[in-house]
Amino acid sequence: MPRNKNNDCPVGEIITSRLEEMERSQLWLARKVERAPNTINEVIKGRQCPSIPLLKSIADVIEVDCLKLVAAVLKKE
Repeated sequence: MPRNKNNDCPVGEIITSRLEEMERSQLWLARKVERAPNTINEVIKGRQCPSIPLLKSIADVIEVDCLKLVAAVLKKE
């Protein structure tokens, strides 16, 4: 999965980086958190502000601290 160099969304950078480390795709993540692939893509691109429950689900699946994702979302705003 190639990394999007135009991604200026801190939470998207964290998620993308972790997915690359895990050799997983956005589609895989979407299935794991039971969300539409478009939703995951919009979060990663910074076009959609994720809810706290969605951030928690993503954090659990990609094995990162949920607070790290929350802080990244707040940093963007």
